[in-house]
Amino acid sequence: MKINSAIATIILGLFIFSGCAARKAASESQSLISHKWTLLSASDIDAGSSGAFIEFGTAPGEVRGKAGCNGFGGNYTAKGSALKFGGMMGTKMACPALDVENAFFRALESTERYEISNDRLFLYQGNKLVATLQATDR
Repeated sequence: MKINSAIATIILGLFIFSGCAARKAASESQSLISHKWTLLSASDIDAGSSGAFIEFGTAPGEVRGKAGCNGFGGNYTAKGSALKFGGMMGTKMACPALDVENAFFRALESTERYEISNDRLFLYQGNKLVATLQATDR
């Protein structure tokens, strides 16, 4: 009898733990679409005054933004901490901030995962940080 109650306790604990993990993943995904994310840096290039940003959730799985002077749009998939961008398209105007813009697009193309901490979105390729963004109001 005691073994059965111990097993039941373990199983209950696993259900509670998995439920918390699922809620955390859903909460993080919700955090992605809850903000406009302003680019602070990409590939070690300071982007603070570029005006570059990204917004998730304009429609389910869609993303849009501005990469300096050119607007862009595409799609994304997020599951847990995994994040991938695809189908990115944008305008092709020349501008003085092309170094920031090119670094931002390279960062988006290489992103494999993300973390959110203290209103900052960190994009990673493996363990390498490729971009840092700040949550701002829409």
